[in-house]
Amino acid sequence: MLPEVSVTAAALPASDVLPTESSSVYGMDLSVLDTPRQLTQVSQTLIRSSGMAAQGYIDPLSTAFLIPGAISENSGGMMAAPSVRGMAAQPYINGIQLTALQAGMPLTPFNWNMVESEDITEGPANAVFGQEQPAGGTVNYITKQPYFDRFRGQLWDTTGMYENYMWGADLGGPVDKEHKAAYRLSYMGIENGSYYQPNVHNDQENVYFTLGARPTENYSINFYSDFGTYDFTPMMEWMNRPTTDLIQNGLYNTGSLPLSQIQIGTVNNPGFATYAGPLEPISRRMVANNPESEGRAYTGFIQLVQQLQLGDSLLLRNNTFAYYGRNAVVAPASYYTEVAMGDYQIDNRTELITRFGGSNDLSDKISSWEDRLLGKLLVQHQIDAGVEWGFEHNLDYESQLWFGSANAWDILRTNPTSWNFTQTAFFQSLIRNPSAPGGGEWPIPGMPGVYFEPLNGSAGTTDSNYWTVAPFYQHDIQVTDKISILVGARATTYFISSQTPPGTPPELFIQAQTIQELPMVNASVIYKVVPWWTAYFTYDWMYVANVGAVGGFNVYPSGLPSSSFNLKEQLFEGGFKWSLLDNKLYASLAGFSQQIPLFNFVNVPPTPATVTGLEANLTYQPNRHWWMRTGYFFGHGVEDWSGLPSGPPMSQTYSTALALRANLPLNDNLSFPPGTYPFIGWPQQVINAMVTYQAESGFGVTLSALVMSPQFLGYNYATAIPWQYLINGRIFYSQPKWEISLWIYNLTNEHYWLPYAIGSMPDRTNDYGGIVAGLPFWIQGTIAWKF
Repeated sequence: MLPEVSVTAAALPASDVLPTESSSVYGMDLSVLDTPRQLTQVSQTLIRSSGMAAQGYIDPLSTAFLIPGAISENSGGMMAAPSVRGMAAQPYINGIQLTALQAGMPLTPFNWNMVESEDITEGPANAVFGQEQPAGGTVNYITKQPYFDRFRGQLWDTTGMYENYMWGADLGGPVDKEHKAAYRLSYMGIENGSYYQPNVHNDQENVYFTLGARPTENYSINFYSDFGTYDFTPMMEWMNRPTTDLIQNGLYNTGSLPLSQIQIGTVNNPGFATYAGPLEPISRRMVANNPESEGRAYTGFIQLVQQLQLGDSLLLRNNTFAYYGRNAVVAPASYYTEVAMGDYQIDNRTELITRFGGSNDLSDKISSWEDRLLGKLLVQHQIDAGVEWGFEHNLDYESQLWFGSANAWDILRTNPTSWNFTQTAFFQSLIRNPSAPGGGEWPIPGMPGVYFEPLNGSAGTTDSNYWTVAPFYQHDIQVTDKISILVGARATTYFISSQTPPGTPPELFIQAQTIQELPMVNASVIYKVVPWWTAYFTYDWMYVANVGAVGGFNVYPSGLPSSSFNLKEQLFEGGFKWSLLDNKLYASLAGFSQQIPLFNFVNVPPTPATVTGLEANLTYQPNRHWWMRTGYFFGHGVEDWSGLPSGPPMSQTYSTALALRANLPLNDNLSFPPGTYPFIGWPQQVINAMVTYQAESGFGVTLSALVMSPQFLGYNYATAIPWQYLINGRIFYSQPKWEISLWIYNLTNEHYWLPYAIGSMPDRTNDYGGIVAGLPFWIQGTIAWKF
């Protein structure tokens, strides 16, 4: 159930850092202490303290300051969700999953200004919400709610180093004298340059509006909407040619071939030593971005949530959601293109939530050891059951098979406008060549000079429509006051029609239909050792689908193979939770083994990946002046390619330093042999800590720290980012009518690095083709006037 917002001005607000109740894990309200999963509720306080949206997009490390297993992808603004346990989380908006994306990335920026709070769950989704795609976890965005108590608002402006400009307005209040209807309007504008050069920017405007009504005590209705326009740089290229010398000494391998000699693969591709220049110092700001890179988009959604209380123990809820997105992304240096010609998603879920069963009376004296061990018999039930249906249309053009060609460019000595893969003789040989991989490169209708591959499989080219119907059932049985059991099931039926899009040559046209069933089950046992100590064990099992870059289903030369749907995801998790010191301290400890299927671009079965590990978290707020958090994560991830024709592919299978020493070609575009491979771009150990103090005067300070273990860049495990740490700070002064804050990123100006892609994300195959120089010491100030 979405909360009614009622805010009163106060110098020191009530705590919103300690966990409370959430419906984001199982669809029904459960206390976090009694929820048998690792769940983090991210309030506005935590969003601001972590700097989660300080840059206008999700910083890859910001979520990890709150959840140590949540280091995210480096997308420069195109992610709609953080990553969890090595894979992007599946995003939901007020309980409805956003499916017009792949691996958490809709390839357009996201409106973080509309988010009131987030519920991040590690591991698969629940039977009520469902999950279409492989994901390391879920994030449910609870958007801003109407102000029912009184009219209020604020104007704010943010300015930071490296041409960082953001501003906005937020206002709302009751519509009528009885306060039965209320609204809220929120606007954000962004004109951001970037630390990274050349010509990296993100300009966007978003308008969010919500209207709610409580005409009777038993009925409520809430309307939510958002519209955004975007002009941005698609960050498909970072600093290329990562080596140990680059990571440790800032030295870059120079040298490049003429455009006519650049090749992908090993045929006619000369060894790097034949044309390499000397190692030279390079600015950490440099990335392999051609200034002609383009990202333009507009998106919007509307949502209607209705609730009708049919009795003391019966609630009817309906949630209707519609999303539309249109974008064009062109990155010439990679080469990567993605053009969505107007994709949309419609979703509707109707559910009944009921409670029934035994008495809550626990007054009888417990005498026997069985009662003390097992608790008093209750047999109380809470059930959430219903049906969800949806429709999605995708008309998407993609060129992605040669994505990862950026090592061809010497970004230190050559002109950025020359970093254009379409101008190479290799790419020219692919144009209108139906015998080339993916059916060749063909002009996108209406976009001269921009190309797509008609048959690039999971890369994303498609003209598809599909319907889904999913009955679901979630049951919470409180057997005794100590033991409860959660069981749930969902069966999603897909009715899919897909074909190659307009512009595909007749000899490559393919059309296919299929009906697929994707089941999901979950089961948990919760044991309350004492009222402040809970133990649990959870098992989740489901099939998820392999979708294209913007969420559609793509035809292969063989049609729509079953390997696109038989992707098993499962979770074994057990742990403990404690609420101590009069509920001022919350702690959790969990061990887990989670299997996540990794799709392959060719028509072969998915690759099983398993993350096994341990996580501990603690939140403590002794009084209203202090609060602190800390956590530890250990996760060992393994990809199992042993049963497949080849091992993991990479755009380059060794570092550029080895290419120089052994005179090997750059961009060899090969695969490793079958076998098992630990995750790359992935720190097995992460430690975080955050502490905040706020005085009665309204003055406050936050300090946070993050420590990461080494991260390998390739499946030969020869080049790695070493142990690193990062310290951030925030100083703020809050009053009822205004607030100022100063965000200080990388307080000690550490020269840290991040991999191009993390863990089991699809573009980890380019980790030897790109690396991210982390942001330096960076300051951003915000001033807000409240009314």
